[in-house]
Amino acid sequence: MRCQHCGSENIKRFSVVCEEGTSVENISATSKPVWNTKPFSPHGKQKIKGTRVVKTELAKRCSPPVSPETMVLYLSSFPGMFIGGYLGIRAGSLMHSFWLGLVVFLLVIAGLMFGAVFLWEKFGGGKKAMQNYRANVHVWQHSWYCTKCGEVTILL
Repeated sequence: MRCQHCGSENIKRFSVVCEEGTSVENISATSKPVWNTKPFSPHGKQKIKGTRVVKTELAKRCSPPVSPETMVLYLSSFPGMFIGGYLGIRAGSLMHSFWLGLVVFLLVIAGLMFGAVFLWEKFGGGKKAMQNYRANVHVWQHSWYCTKCGEVTILL
């Protein structure tokens, strides 16, 4: 395969470019707080460990499109936690059962999240957004980046 712009054979799929430009870094830090050292450790130091994902600008540009459904699920989970927590505590305390409260909590969260997605798809333009997303994913899967001229070639 060749680049449609310059004819070079140095082309890579967007998924490969994105993966090559993405790295995971391990982070480790130690700090000594000025106030109230007891909750951290007997020596007064707090150790923090974690990871972060770092992408180059090219990898960000060649990243796959993000599903719009993810944002709807994310936004509906917060009211689901509050309403589910309230109803779960109420049901559990009325029936004196932790497990009943937990089941009610989980059912309310799941119901609100899937209900929000259903309403979004039915009345909020979700079907059109998902069709656009699927089309964008299809284009992304067939997109190639030329390392010589920097242009994008789409081979459908």
